[in-house]
Amino acid sequence: MHELFIGSGEQSRIFGHLLLLSAQDISAYAFHRPHDTMEDPTILIHPRFFSTKFPYPARATFSTPAQLAAPEQTTSCYGVERDNNYVYIITDYAEGGNLTEALPKLDWESKRRIVAEVAQGLAYLHSKGIVHRDIKEENILLTKHWQVKLCDFGLANVMASATQVSSFKAKGTPGYIAPELINTNPKYSTKSDIFALGIIMGKMVEKDAPSDFTTLMKRCLDNDPEKRPTASDIVDGLQVVATVRSDAGGDSAAETAHSLSANDEYDLGIKFYDGDGVDVNRAEAAERFRRAANMGLAKAQHQLATMYSNGDGVLRDMAKAIGWFQKAAKQEYAPAQSDLGFLYLFGGKGDSKQGSELIMAAASQSHAAALVDLGFMLETGLGGCQDHESARRFYLMAAELGDAEAQTILGSLYMEEENYAKAIEWLSKATEKGYAPAQCNMGTLYHRGQGVTKNDSVAAGWFEKAADQGNPAAQCRLGAMYIRGKGVLRRNASKGLRLLHKAAEQGSAEAQTALGAYGVSL
Repeated sequence: MHELFIGSGEQSRIFGHLLLLSAQDISAYAFHRPHDTMEDPTILIHPRFFSTKFPYPARATFSTPAQLAAPEQTTSCYGVERDNNYVYIITDYAEGGNLTEALPKLDWESKRRIVAEVAQGLAYLHSKGIVHRDIKEENILLTKHWQVKLCDFGLANVMASATQVSSFKAKGTPGYIAPELINTNPKYSTKSDIFALGIIMGKMVEKDAPSDFTTLMKRCLDNDPEKRPTASDIVDGLQVVATVRSDAGGDSAAETAHSLSANDEYDLGIKFYDGDGVDVNRAEAAERFRRAANMGLAKAQHQLATMYSNGDGVLRDMAKAIGWFQKAAKQEYAPAQSDLGFLYLFGGKGDSKQGSELIMAAASQSHAAALVDLGFMLETGLGGCQDHESARRFYLMAAELGDAEAQTILGSLYMEEENYAKAIEWLSKATEKGYAPAQCNMGTLYHRGQGVTKNDSVAAGWFEKAADQGNPAAQCRLGAMYIRGKGVLRRNASKGLRLLHKAAEQGSAEAQTALGAYGVSL
């Protein structure tokens, strides 16, 4: 295993985990090694993050499973390893660096989103009785998509035992320390973290800063901790400050008094969403969809719900997503009925019976995705009725409507029945749409010589198209071909192992087994 030095924290140095043998093979992990001057460290692993204390005998402590759920805004901890010299903490590797490096590049939309995500992470920690105690730009990591990952919990502690501090260094970083901590009897609370976040917000403020943002920042910096907002208050406040404003109860008459109709707002939202003649701006798109949604346009309500569900242009909020899906579904808008039914039935978000009814209602309108879901319900017996013949009939209806997923399912069923002519017929329709699972299945047919002349080169081409879209089965099979030198221009074991590793990270058991066979661990 090779190492790449990334940086140094208060209590450990951070290295990238080079899983494979070349400089291009950095995996999505980092590990933390205590400084050489520290002996026998104790590593305490909290849910989805860690704190490090010294100098006690080395051990690892994990919280109960019920406590392990954590938001995306905290750094994930994957475990602890030790050898004769060190204890290693394996965490996420944030490719985007930290906020200090990114701050000069941020526009207002990004600044607001990042502050809101930091507040979301803090709200979770505070709800679990944890005070971070060292919030600063260097401890706010960013993924390659600039999503927040809070890190460096070296000073973090549960509130019950964090009320007293014994040294200035233990209070946090100078310049971010709350006033109540600079006295002879300092008391920590969640509001200490809020003050530090206010300092960060202050560094974001420019001459054209929105007044609401600066007002929220000043509240965070209040000398009286009791007057500072909670982390949840900040999240709520930034929902108002951000381009997408409050939509819980609709707009005021003044806000909706604009000249565009609901359909015009929706069309403009699509332009901003897709970048059709304008720069892509998902937040502005969401605002346009929200306006149209508040005027009762079902397709806008559905689009806004989808964005809340995915955290696309807005802060991810499943409660709001479901609320907008419900509004559109009440208008018998089939896509909303289908998506809401899916959440109820498969996502554990509601009544499964109601989910089945919604999917059937959407299917009755010949909505392709609902027909596929209904076929799956009948194929698996989900909902209490199993009927393979009816399932295939619904798949066929969706496939004839042009649904690539249904076409691929039919192709797979025909492959199982060894009716390769029909399999190729349906898979070809799906591959024309660039659907990755169909491309992978087509590669399998050429690799095995089923219904076509065996051709590893053609197979590799299909696998590559699907692998480029992140399909784990294709990544696994193409990786094996590169390792063996089959169907590719030249053997490339390093590239093959990288592909296997990508597939394994997505949960591919086939790839995990293959990596084990090659003596490579995740």
